[in-house]
Amino acid sequence: MDNQFYIGEISNFFDLPASTLRYWEQSGVLIPNKNTENNYREYTLADLMNISDIIFYKSLGIPLKQIHTMEQSTPEEHEFLLNKKISELEYKKQQIQNCIEKIHMRINAINTLKELKLNSFKEVDIDTECIVSFDLTEIEKLRKYIENPYLYSRVQHSDNIETEIRGLTISNKHISDFPKSQIIWRKNNNKYISCLMKEEVTEGFPNNLSKLIDYVKTKYNINTGFIISRFLLCAMENGKLYDFYKTFIEIIP
Repeated sequence: MDNQFYIGEISNFFDLPASTLRYWEQSGVLIPNKNTENNYREYTLADLMNISDIIFYKSLGIPLKQIHTMEQSTPEEHEFLLNKKISELEYKKQQIQNCIEKIHMRINAINTLKELKLNSFKEVDIDTECIVSFDLTEIEKLRKYIENPYLYSRVQHSDNIETEIRGLTISNKHISDFPKSQIIWRKNNNKYISCLMKEEVTEGFPNNLSKLIDYVKTKYNINTGFIISRFLLCAMENGKLYDFYKTFIEIIP
């Protein structure tokens, strides 16, 4: 390349659209000479350095408006700007990490659903320690549910499965955060049978819970107590919309 370059050459060299170079010119961050005879833009080696710096700072996420003022900024102002950008990126990094964790939780819920379809009615140790009452108007509890829908739990008893209480599962270390009146279930030493409950999202919300309980009682010849259903997923199956729950049926010794 010679010491003077046209916009097409610069575009190819930096793999940038000519429209981007023109926009930078309009923004004032790039000011090439213009040939007085044909009005063509003529870029110099200094312009190449300037373009390289613009690309560098844009790769850091710094907007053109700030890039435009950087030549007039002191080293301290440069440092302040870059430290501010680090803080912004660290915040975004944490947001992305939180998003990844939530996606993994949903994938785990889907895998749990698939596993229960293949291998239900296993004797297990229930995976929650305590459940507190949950009303959708309770903002703090609703926020916890939004962070992890698997926390949503329904508490019922085999003696009266028509009565259910909405709940939110918590660990024992957080029990003191809630008044005793809100505790609707606590883990004991009993074992549970795990299975998949599905409830159709339609009028009356029919589900297969009574069939699951009857099957457990017949197969194991046991009495059953509490029934804890933890929300997995809302999805379609055979043309119908269902809420799927991992359900734990208590074995009464």
